[in-house]
Amino acid sequence: MGSLLRPQVLIDGRRSYRERAIGREELVQIEDAAIREVVALQEAVGLKVVTDGEFRRQNYIIDFYFKVFGRGGLAFEPGLFFHRNDKGEKLPAERMIVKAKAQWPGPIFAQQFAFLRAATRQTAKVTIPSPAILHFLGGDDAILRDAYASLDDYWADMIGVYRREIAALYDAGCRYLQIDETSLVKFGDPEIRAVLAERGDDWHALADAYVEIINAVLAGAPADMTVALHICRGNRLGFWQADAGYEFMADAIFRKLDAQLYLLEFDGPRAGSLDALKLIPEGKGVVLGLVTTKSPELEPLELLSARVGEAARHMPLEHLAISPQCGFSGDVRNRAMTTEQQTAKLQRVVDAACAIWGEA
Repeated sequence: MGSLLRPQVLIDGRRSYRERAIGREELVQIEDAAIREVVALQEAVGLKVVTDGEFRRQNYIIDFYFKVFGRGGLAFEPGLFFHRNDKGEKLPAERMIVKAKAQWPGPIFAQQFAFLRAATRQTAKVTIPSPAILHFLGGDDAILRDAYASLDDYWADMIGVYRREIAALYDAGCRYLQIDETSLVKFGDPEIRAVLAERGDDWHALADAYVEIINAVLAGAPADMTVALHICRGNRLGFWQADAGYEFMADAIFRKLDAQLYLLEFDGPRAGSLDALKLIPEGKGVVLGLVTTKSPELEPLELLSARVGEAARHMPLEHLAISPQCGFSGDVRNRAMTTEQQTAKLQRVVDAACAIWGEA
């Protein structure tokens, strides 16, 4: 997603702001300085696409939707889903209950993006959450309990919000937008399908609906804006939400979605085989998420080169790239490694790109 570990000075600054020990202007100055520093770090390791680390956000989902619905327009309840790890431990996932109509309040992330764009010589990227996520986590009840009488009305409002935000980002100079799609691939996990059935949802119908909504959002993007879809299985404190390869949902994700560029997680067995790339339609591109953000262990350069070579058996090498598998800190509390280990991971991505393609 482009999130990076928050420095302690930023964490302390946010705490001081919540406790009203400092004002908004001072917090922004702390954020500005931290972003300039993390941009310089990304440039120093050789990245050609940089982010602001999401340093102005508490959470990659919440900040966006608090703007869309207002802080009083969302309520949080225990959900049916959970995150898990290889030890069998589980973390519950909340669901969000919509209490107000979705409205575009004016540019949500455009001002933040403009600051990033002015702070770097490289391509600046920003990420927004998928429009499907609130419904995926909470089902019809999360939408229809209070604010809406019709799902059609809800989806129409959401499509409008996303199209206007994309236009605002474009006007701010954004030419590389990433949408974090966290639902579709999870339908390949039997436990996810069981939860959906328990609440009365047919996952086939949901997949069709989500593809239609995402395509309606993508249709609003200008022709010279690259919109990439990050297909995510969940990433919280090193925990994950789904165990599923891409083959099961390949028709929906690769063929029916109108995206031209995908960021696909391939950092472990849960993502399935690279053979799934043979299902990518001709002309589409894939960024291989081969460097995990879930643990500090550094991937050997030889392994990354071999994995890209394996992927190139299914797609032209010039249609492939390499990246971390997900963000390093989708939430301010997420910390699976130190900042030094994070830097080593970023450097490994660049070194692998140089070894494989001749440049990052």
